Amino acid sequence: MALRPTLSALALAIGLSLLPTYPQAADVQPPATAAQLTWPRDFALGEQHVQIFQPQIEDWDGTRMSGRAAIAVGAAKDAPTYGVAQFSAAAAIDKASGLVQLTDLRIDKVEVPTAPDSAGKVRDALVARLPKDGLTVSLDQLQASYAVNQQLDKLRHVEVKNDAPQILFASTPTVLVMIDGQPQWQALTGSDFERVINSRVLLLRDAQGNHYLNAAGNWYTSQALDGSWLVLSQPPKALVSAQQLAQKAGPVDALLPKDGKQPAKAPAVLVATQPTELIVSDGTAQMQPVDGVSLLTMQNADHAVFVDPTHNTWYVLLSGRWFSGPGEKGPWTYVPGKDLPADFAKISAKDPKANVLVSVPGTPQAKEAAIAASIPQTASVSRSKATLKVNYDGAPSFQPISGTALNYAVNTPTPVIEVAANQFFAVSNGVWFVAPSATGPWQVATEVPAAIYGIPPSSPVYYVTYVHIYSVTPQTVVVGYTPGYLGVVVNSDGTVVYGTGYTYPAYVSSTVYYGYPPTYGYGAGFAVGALTGFAFGYAAGAWWGSPEPYWGPYWGPYPAGGWSYTNINQANFYGRWGQGTVTHAYGYNGWTGTQWQGSSAAGYNPRTGARFAGSQGAAFNPYTDQGVAGRRGAYANPSTGMSGAGRSGVAYNTDSGDFKAGQQGIQHNAQTGRTTIAERGVSGDVDDGRGSYDHNNQGVSYNRRTGNAVAWKNGDVYAGHDGNVYQHTQDGGWQQHTDNGWQPVQQDRSEMRSQLDQQWQSRQTGQQRFGETQRQWGGGGFGGGHFGGGHFGGGGFRR
Repeated sequence: MALRPTLSALALAIGLSLLPTYPQAADVQPPATAAQLTWPRDFALGEQHVQIFQPQIEDWDGTRMSGRAAIAVGAAKDAPTYGVAQFSAAAAIDKASGLVQLTDLRIDKVEVPTAPDSAGKVRDALVARLPKDGLTVSLDQLQASYAVNQQLDKLRHVEVKNDAPQILFASTPTVLVMIDGQPQWQALTGSDFERVINSRVLLLRDAQGNHYLNAAGNWYTSQALDGSWLVLSQPPKALVSAQQLAQKAGPVDALLPKDGKQPAKAPAVLVATQPTELIVSDGTAQMQPVDGVSLLTMQNADHAVFVDPTHNTWYVLLSGRWFSGPGEKGPWTYVPGKDLPADFAKISAKDPKANVLVSVPGTPQAKEAAIAASIPQTASVSRSKATLKVNYDGAPSFQPISGTALNYAVNTPTPVIEVAANQFFAVSNGVWFVAPSATGPWQVATEVPAAIYGIPPSSPVYYVTYVHIYSVTPQTVVVGYTPGYLGVVVNSDGTVVYGTGYTYPAYVSSTVYYGYPPTYGYGAGFAVGALTGFAFGYAAGAWWGSPEPYWGPYWGPYPAGGWSYTNINQANFYGRWGQGTVTHAYGYNGWTGTQWQGSSAAGYNPRTGARFAGSQGAAFNPYTDQGVAGRRGAYANPSTGMSGAGRSGVAYNTDSGDFKAGQQGIQHNAQTGRTTIAERGVSGDVDDGRGSYDHNNQGVSYNRRTGNAVAWKNGDVYAGHDGNVYQHTQDGGWQQHTDNGWQPVQQDRSEMRSQLDQQWQSRQTGQQRFGETQRQWGGGGFGGGHFGGGHFGGGGFRR
């Protein structure tokens, strides 16, 4: 299902109608986490103080990470001694809240270049002071740092298929009805109609061969599935009765939003039985130049469509793959990323089409997206409380997995893999189970045979290879899944794509249809932005959400109520197991005594890279870029650099430390890093209301636990690869800490300066995203209401 109508006014009107009436806001305090999770972290050490600066991550293997961090030690009124601490820690990752809980912290080595003899004492002091309950840090900051240091050739790459789908263009609102292969007709019991069982959409035909379709609130009729579909203004009662019977038999996708509202005008209909992608423009194609390059872009299309006028070649981006042709009618050919015109890599990161940089090899956006695809969502699962029951259509039926000695069950919506005659494995909601037979009894697995991770992409159960077991105790297992479990993988070019490109045969019987995840047909797209992080969304369902996620892995973690988008950095499906069965959706900050809890995902528009959230709902108009946020809500659009919060909202600027709260909402400009209230940073202390100020690198650190202030002008400090400590200066230069204090880093040290510049840029990016996350926390959590967590809140459209 895919629908691309021009419904901006309708969507905004619906959004406004669902927003609640607000009482007058009381004084709004900044979110506690915004102040408590900033760097550096400091604590008292006798008469001295120790500060730890933001970690720089060098290795991240599942749930274990390591890296280095600059530290400062000294008396409050004296100049501190700087050093570098190399550390490692276990990482429990909650992508929904954007937080990581670091435990089992180990200080492997400490270097103090200006006082080498003190390294041992400093290390001992740090080890003694490490919080026993762990340390809560920002996922955005860690991930941005890791992306700078990681090499892409170390990541898992997949040889996906890139056969061009059928690519269709339309200039009016059109709905794409997908049938999983050739239609399988079966009698609809209790009626005179037959139904196509291998589609979630209601497709019927009568004895005379007339075809009927229920979609987007209308009944259509046609003499053939691939014919012209006409609207039935007054459908016969027999059709209405057949619809009721079909709904009783199983889920039926009406191609409507959950509230049941239909468009004012019935859209056109296209029916596809093969991999197909529909590109819809708002009227006749409108081409405009892309700033700074020679490319043209179709600015009114819901996909990324470009034209290289030098060769009059069209390029479209589908599920992270590029295809080229002589015009919108094709023929279309797959284009490896390395063969794209050089101008694609030169598109400005601030351009409205900047999302495509994720799919251009060698760009920073492509690298970070690939890095994000390697970081798991983790959870600690109770071995006694997590249970599984597998339902089969009849007796279990297995087929071989090509290239392996394994078999998989074809007649169940749960992926079940036969390893041996008495050894069966299954995955449910990101957790592995094991049983002595195909019917159970099932218990939480503590290890997975290596043979399972050799399942090739050509197998429909390939996606389970992205679910791992990291550690085991007598009571729990620590598990995790990377975005590959959701269908997002890294191809041989080093860029992220959705789907393997393989067409998997569906299972169809007289009563059930089990579909597999298709690669095309739903407008899958990606974005990496200063405020979004790495996000992934579907255009299909953004406005007309399906009640069943038939376009996703049928066994996967998608909610039973439908999912019109998936923001990879803000999705934790382990929460579906419920509290008590799964932990690590919760955490504890041993530095502040603050608990945190994961939350649901925010809305996301892959066309602009915008995301937003609201505890009482939010609406977003993808054609005007206008956001409406509900009570304690927030929205942000990195294309324009603007963000705002609704009444009772809070904004936090991590660059300046500004908070602003107001009954009528706030504004924050991500391009300039400024709000409308203050030029210098002000952050409120969450314990007693006292504040701390940071004036342009003349920092004053405030210890919330002791009430002491340490007046160190420590600035933006980094741990260099060479063991020295460096500071970024206001004029964009660098200083190294020496026996004679801070000294400029000479221009001839170009390699070191380049490394430091990358570290600085990654930290700015991480802080921007962390600040946006805090604004959303301050808005009452992610994904609230009808829009923030529903069909209007995500997926989005891309022009």
